[in-house]
Parts: sequence; C-alpha cells; structure tokens
Amino acid sequence: MTRKRTKLVRIALAALAAVAPVSAGAQSGASYLGTLRVYVDDREVGTEEFTIRQIGSGETSEFTANGRVALRLESGTLELTPRLRARGLSADPASYQVDVGGDSPRKIVGNVGGGRFSARIVTAAGEQLREYAASTGALVLDEGVAHHYFFLAQRLRSGRVPIIVPRENRQVMATVTSRGEERVDINGTQVSLYHLVVQPAGAGVQHVWVDALNRVIRVEIPDRGYRAVRTEIPR
Repeated sequence: MTRKRTKLVRIALAALAAVAPVSAGAQSGASYLGTLRVYVDDREVGTEEFTIRQIGSGETSEFTANGRVALRLESGTLELTPRLRARGLSADPASYQVDVGGDSPRKIVGNVGGGRFSARIVTAAGEQLREYAASTGALVLDEGVAHHYFFLAQRLRSGRVPIIVPRENRQVMATVTSRGEERVDINGTQVSLYHLVVQPAGAGVQHVWVDALNRVIRVEIPDRGYRAVRTEIPR
C-alpha cells in the first residue's frame, strides 16, 4: 500500500471513530447486585440483598448502594435497609440512611461533610441529633452490612483508613492488609479471590474476599461467629 493510500485510510478510520456512538456501558456505568447468605456460629440466620450502581468514572463517579438485611438471631429479629451515596474516584461517602426494623426499630439519616458526620436518629421515643468527627477519606462500614466492603476494596488493598460506624455513632481507625490472591470454595466451586484483612481499632479482625471488580463474595468476622457468602458467583 502506498504512503498516500495509507494516510487516507488512517483519516477515514479517525473520522469513523469521531462519530461512533458511545457504548451503553460507558454512558450508564456499572451495576452490581447480588445476595449473600448469612450465618452466625455456622447457623443460617438470613440473607443480605444489595444493588450498587455507578454512574460516570473517575472524579465524576456517583455511587448508590441499596440493600436489605433480614436476620433471625437468638436475641431477636433484625432488619436493615441501608442506603449509601458516594462520590468521586475514592467513592467518598456523601450521605447514609438506614432503617432498622425488627425488635428495636429506628431510623438514622446522616450526611458527611465539613469533616463531620451529622445524623438524625428517629425512634418511637422521639428524635435525637448526633454529630461526630469524620476524617478526610473516611468510609462507611455499618455493622452487619457486608456489601459496604465493596467501597473499602475500591479505595485500597492495604494501609490505614478511618471507618464510620453509623449505628454505633462513632468513627474508628482501621488497618487493611492484603493476603493476595487465594483459591476459595464458594458453594462447592473454587474461585480466585483477593483476601483483605481489616482490623478496626478496639474490634475483632474482619476477613473479606473480593473479586477483580471489588465485588464482595465472602465476609467472616470470627469474634462474632459471623459469615456471609454470595449465593451465586457473579459473572
């Protein structure tokens, strides 16, 4: 092919690329959904269902994470309906709401900004306002909500990170370490997952296994006898 013809082909390809439509995936972002089966002391106690949606990419990313946790514990029933919004490349939390049902119903509506987590807590007895420090780079990891670890894995695989625990009205520092890639049995199927170890200050160690897209597949908290495992391996 002559130089002139080669140049014309390159110009034509560039023109086609300029008018080619953006793919639907690039427009709508990513969506992750699934169900985890929850065990306490090796006894199945319920499920956690969730959907995480991402629109945009990089600093323009917008995340929404909605879930439903329904557990039958020895201490009574527990129902959680968490809703988290986060923004940016590091998925920084912007707002969080959780409706707590079961034997001790209440609602927490919180916002993150200005270095503070400001929450309104609604119970049968009335309303309370709580506010406490939320360090730069803090993540929301509510107790008993396994899919929130997606945001931790999205942020880092090792290092230190502040953790907001909304239902305990506090922030703690946590150390995250990576044990690398492991073969893990998930419902009789061996899959390669990344093993993260999370050690919050003053709390028990937490083991989290995620896939290459940071989707949460398995969570274990030995001190609580807690284990959550995906019912199906995401494709």
